[in-house]
Amino acid sequence: MALLLPLSLPQLGAVLAVLAALLLLLVCMIAHITAVKMPTLHRHAEEKFFVSAEGRKEPVPSIHDPPTKELSVVVPSYNEEDRLPLMMDEALDYLEKRQKRDPSFTYEVIVVDDGSKDQTTEVAMKYCEKYGSDKVRVLSLVKNRGKGGAVRMGVLSSRGKKILMADADGATKFADIEKVEEGLKNLQPWPNQMAISCGSRAHMEKDSIAKRSYFRTLLMYGFHFLVWFLCVKKIRDTQCGFKLLTREAALRTFSTLHVERWAFDVELLYIAQHLRIPIAEVAVNWTEIEAKSVMSCDGDKGCRQAENILSQLHCRRECFLSVQFQVYCIYYKC
Repeated sequence: MALLLPLSLPQLGAVLAVLAALLLLLVCMIAHITAVKMPTLHRHAEEKFFVSAEGRKEPVPSIHDPPTKELSVVVPSYNEEDRLPLMMDEALDYLEKRQKRDPSFTYEVIVVDDGSKDQTTEVAMKYCEKYGSDKVRVLSLVKNRGKGGAVRMGVLSSRGKKILMADADGATKFADIEKVEEGLKNLQPWPNQMAISCGSRAHMEKDSIAKRSYFRTLLMYGFHFLVWFLCVKKIRDTQCGFKLLTREAALRTFSTLHVERWAFDVELLYIAQHLRIPIAEVAVNWTEIEAKSVMSCDGDKGCRQAENILSQLHCRRECFLSVQFQVYCIYYKC
C-alpha cells in the first residue's frame, strides 16, 4: 500500500533526476556507438554554379581562394519568400550606404536557398538583378540540408575577408554588424588570422523568461546546462544567428562541421574552442520573430536530432584528442 501513496516533492525531484541521468547515459552510449569520425562534404553538380543576373551559369568560388571582398554575408533561407525581402532591404540599404561612405569597402550577400518549396529563389534573384551578381548571389541547394548545412555551403562559396552569418528573418538589427566587428577587432592580434565574434541575446534573458511558459523556460535552462556541461563553457548565447568570422576561422571550423541542422552553432563554437580560436560575445538588438518551423519536441524526430547533436559532439571530442585529426587539419587546412 505504501507504494501507492503519492511521492513528496523532494522524492519526486530525486526520481526525476535519476531518470534524467539514466536518459543522458543512454543517449551518450548511443552517441558513442554511432559517432562518425569526419564529415562528408558533398556538393551536387547543380550546386557548383550560381545563376548571374544575366542568366548565365557561373562557377561558385571557393573559400580556399584568396579573398576578393571585405565582407561576405551568408543568409540561409528555407521557405522565406515572405520574410526575406525585409531582411534584404535592411541589409543592402546599410551595405550600400557604407560603401558610399567608404569606397574601399566591398561586400557580397549570398542567399542560400535550402531546398525551399516556395518562391525563395525567385525573390532573392530580384535583388541579384537589381544590385548585380557581384554583390548578390543566390545558391540554390538541390535538397534541404538544414540551417547548418546551408550556412556551410554559403561560407565555403564566399569571397570575403570576413564572413557574417545572418538569419533571413531579420531578427537582429543589421547595423549591429558594427558591434560584432568591434568585438572581432578587440580580439587582435588574431592567432593564425583566426577569430570569431558572436552576437548575443543573453542580456535580454530576463525579459524573454517573463514571456515564456514554465515548460519552455525549463527546456531552455536544460539546453543551456547541457551545452555548458558538454561543449561550450564561456559563451552564454550559442544560438544567436549573427556571427562574424575571419576567413581562416571560417575555413577551419566549417570544413569539419558535422551537425547540419538545429544547434550546429554549438558544434561550430566547440570546434573553435578546441582550435584555440579567440571568441568574443557581443550584445546585439534582437526582436523575436514568429518562427515558420521549429524542431519537433514531439516523437522520434526531435529525439533523433538531439541524439545526432550529442553523437557528433562526442565524435568531436575523440577527433580532437587524436593525432590523426591534428595531422588532417595541418595538411588539408580543415
